[in-house]
Amino acid sequence: MTGRYACHTLVMPTLIRWAMMAGRNVGMDRFDHNQLLNAVVSLGYAQRRVIADAAELSKRDEAFFITAGKALIREGAVLSNGLDSTQTFTTGDSIYLAAALSKRSRDWQFTIHEPLELIAIDGATIRSAVMESGFLVAEVIRNSVTRIFDVKQRENAAFENRFLKQYQRVAPISVYSAGDSIYRIGESAEGLYFIAKGTVYLTTARNAKFAELHETDFFGEASLLSSGRRSKNIYAKTDCSVLLLDAATVRQEVARESPLVQLILLNILNVLELMNQLRFSHLNMTNFGSSE
Repeated sequence: MTGRYACHTLVMPTLIRWAMMAGRNVGMDRFDHNQLLNAVVSLGYAQRRVIADAAELSKRDEAFFITAGKALIREGAVLSNGLDSTQTFTTGDSIYLAAALSKRSRDWQFTIHEPLELIAIDGATIRSAVMESGFLVAEVIRNSVTRIFDVKQRENAAFENRFLKQYQRVAPISVYSAGDSIYRIGESAEGLYFIAKGTVYLTTARNAKFAELHETDFFGEASLLSSGRRSKNIYAKTDCSVLLLDAATVRQEVARESPLVQLILLNILNVLELMNQLRFSHLNMTNFGSSE
């Protein structure tokens, strides 16, 4: 998904900072995470390391992928609703991937009680790989990062033109009226949706409104490449037209990329999904945002 998020002010910036830090292994069943890690090491993109001093995580422009051990981080109460503010990072998680992609600071204080085995990849190598990737995958990664940091989006005419030029013949268009359901939680992920006209909104399982997406935005890529099941409800806010790029075509585009780009894509989507889960946990514990 991409878009200009309309999150309620109760969703605290701390929540977003938690999510930018970790890439949870929440269901990469279509691309083997361990195989990708082994591939990027064998190709010389990464180094295996053992870290005993947590300060080592913040010293360089790098992203880390944990292969064994745990790292903890704590910063007071995340929310007043009782969510635990101690976060555990373990095998399958990434640290500082979003920060490496966006060249942002690494200023969190981790605690390591035992040596942490991980794979380290230089930030410049990560950014260069994404810049050289195909336009669809690069756009998914770019927009995932902007949403992790809650950066407001602008209409992307250049992406719209390239998307329509390349996929219009194979992406059927559907028209929805305001209030129509586009898909619901638990449904099979059929593909990636591109908004040609209109506005849609997302809700949690309890119908708390979570975000709005507009013309030139796309959505549905995270569940498509992870669990295969929708984790959000999507409704048309206005009359709208959307194109559906089928799952097989999207996965073919991903399969064309290098192991490094595939690793970056799957992990940044996991970071974003963790952020969404945290927001969902908060919204589902409140009475705010019920259907209007």
